[in-house]
Amino acid sequence: MILAIETATDVCGAALVENQQEIASRVLAEKNIHSEKLLLLIDEILRQSSVSLKMLKGIAVSIGPGSFTGLRIGVSTAKGLAYAVHLPLLPVPTLDALAEEYRRKNISIKKYCAMIDAKRDEVYFTKYSFTQAEIHRESSYDIQPKKNVLHEAVQNGFEYEQTACHPVSVAMLAERKFELLKLTDFEQLEPLYIREFVATMPKNR
Repeated sequence: MILAIETATDVCGAALVENQQEIASRVLAEKNIHSEKLLLLIDEILRQSSVSLKMLKGIAVSIGPGSFTGLRIGVSTAKGLAYAVHLPLLPVPTLDALAEEYRRKNISIKKYCAMIDAKRDEVYFTKYSFTQAEIHRESSYDIQPKKNVLHEAVQNGFEYEQTACHPVSVAMLAERKFELLKLTDFEQLEPLYIREFVATMPKNR
């Protein structure tokens, strides 16, 4: 059984998955609640399912790109839980999880461009091809002006309708790719930022 955490986007959520089946999940789609609510959501689904951390096979976490603050909260929480009960950590790129979420809900689609708002009229993006049971990355994780990404997607026949990143998709992807993703020495794991953090002054002082 895999516990997955999603905090890279406005979604704050946790899910339990076993054998590609959802056991439990809790999601809140609100901004700036991740630090307050994440551990509560994890506790809720564990209690609901009568599962302890020691019963898990691993802990998956969405590692970005996305909200810098959200990513740090998710990764540090996953590290802490995995370290406490000696479980492997499964870092899942958020764009991969978005593609998995879209594939699960649109089984007839074969080509997809996953995007995350990067502000400044830019998006983080990656292109994928789908088989019935798997996603396959067709480009690197990158950041470009949104209009350029949309134009290229249309020109090359990629679907680009966006969906929310759900922790169930993080967990399912981590479970399928367990041997490829698992980390037992994860002290140096960092979020996948793509763009360096640049501090800005608030507009209203």
